[in-house]
Amino acid sequence: MSQPNEHARIREMLGLYVAGALDAGEESLILKHLGACAECAAELERWQSITGALRGLRTPQPSAALFARTRAAAEARLIEQAEQRHNRTVLVLVVVFSWAVTLAGWPIFRFATGGVLSLLDLQFREMWILFAAFTALTWLAGGSAAVLLSARRRQERRLA
Repeated sequence: MSQPNEHARIREMLGLYVAGALDAGEESLILKHLGACAECAAELERWQSITGALRGLRTPQPSAALFARTRAAAEARLIEQAEQRHNRTVLVLVVVFSWAVTLAGWPIFRFATGGVLSLLDLQFREMWILFAAFTALTWLAGGSAAVLLSARRRQERRLA
């Protein structure tokens, strides 16, 4: 006869044995134990009858309407997630574009204020104010582009 701890362990594994969820070593351990333990053999028969009865039950199927609603909800969620990724990408691109225009525009701004405008005898002692205004206009243009893209995207979504 096996030890009490092993008996309890085998008894806990009987459901898994009937389901075929054990490896070969565990199955051989259970078969060896069943040969010596009538109590566990009776328990195994109960598990087998339960499993047989469960296999005889019909698997419930969702209605066509439920399936259609679930699929539509999942598709809507996927579209929403794709749109959020697109919006984040556009926002990042607009920010990068604004910075690039700002940085690339500085030499042009410098040339215009130091070169061409000096011919008109205009003195700009505090060029940083003008550059800040230039930067603000650049960011405003970038923000406007983002708003326009977003509005266009919403309009396309409504039409679809």
